[in-house]
Amino acid sequence: MLKLIFFFTYLFSVFASFSQVVEEVIQIDTTREVVKVIYKPIIKSAYYFKKVAVFADDTSQIAIEKSYNKFGQNGLYRVFYPSGRLKVKTVFANDKFNGEWTYYDPKGLIIIKGIYEDDIKNGYWAYKRLRIYGRYKKGFKNKKWKRFDKTDKKYLSHYKNGILTGGEGYDGDEKVDGKPVKRNIFNSLFHKKTKPTEPIVNEIKTRGGEVIREQNENNISKEYQQAITFLTSNDLFRRTIKRYFGGSIKKYFKKDKFQFIISTDIISLSISSFVRESEQGKIMVSKIDSLLKTETEALKRSFNGHQVEKNEALYNYATIQDNFYPFTVIFSKFNYQLLRIDVVWNKLNEEFVSHEEMNKLVPDNQKFQMLLYFNNEGVLKGAEYQKH
Repeated sequence: MLKLIFFFTYLFSVFASFSQVVEEVIQIDTTREVVKVIYKPIIKSAYYFKKVAVFADDTSQIAIEKSYNKFGQNGLYRVFYPSGRLKVKTVFANDKFNGEWTYYDPKGLIIIKGIYEDDIKNGYWAYKRLRIYGRYKKGFKNKKWKRFDKTDKKYLSHYKNGILTGGEGYDGDEKVDGKPVKRNIFNSLFHKKTKPTEPIVNEIKTRGGEVIREQNENNISKEYQQAITFLTSNDLFRRTIKRYFGGSIKKYFKKDKFQFIISTDIISLSISSFVRESEQGKIMVSKIDSLLKTETEALKRSFNGHQVEKNEALYNYATIQDNFYPFTVIFSKFNYQLLRIDVVWNKLNEEFVSHEEMNKLVPDNQKFQMLLYFNNEGVLKGAEYQKH
């Protein structure tokens, strides 16, 4: 009788451990997905043991397979779609990505493929859906990168340790105080392996208890992507905004990278101050000046200060995830090859709920206006800044 009690106690403990629902975080390039799974009893061998998880809402389908040894996660790692198709396949060594990493779509086609070394991108990477191809060196884009548009036209960019040195997105013709300076506009959409707290997320869905955060490379336009990289890394912008707000904002640059959150409100920010500067002959970028002079009334109607729409995805592209952070970037819609931006220094450190509330809280001298120009191919080619 006692043996029978022990047997049922053991059986109950095994069943309880098998039925425990776990929220498993899956890293997919620069995104995370949270999937609810149930782990089966561990499968052991002489040197390795294997963990197999099934979907919490469909225990007949395997969700994750992992291999371990006494040194941690080592060996093949696979993630599956609820349909049973393979989603992610890679290899771990000492708890880190090491080796070829592949991400598949639900139909089995490769979306992204590349190589990791000790959790860092190193080697050739192919972003097949974006049609972008090139090499990383110790986590940074390096040498020649190729991009193909919808018409199969090829664009080349050249990098050195993550810094754009030539090709698409590079412009060395800008002038400061009448002297030419070199600048980097478009560093990278995929600069290096980011922390899980920096996802590029399109939406969150609930399907039978499973929470999924789906990657969508196109959830913000390439104009917004280039503008964000410009604000983050451009040397001329950094010097200009420091002169405008004063040296005390240096603390908001971490390793020379500007730290800011992004408002999810898309505002047709007013363009009137730039129109006045054009009339006074103060606009330096000829393309912007020409548009301001020839399309004045149309631009005033398009950039009129009213809220247009919301884009929740913008929040995930911020360089810091903190609603109470003092610097907020606000975008307009992209019209007439122009993008208006407000960089707001909220010294009150209040969370911005809406553009209207922001205007009440923050005086004009704490708002820095910018106007960016993109060529016919959507590449950032010029920037005008608010004058004192």
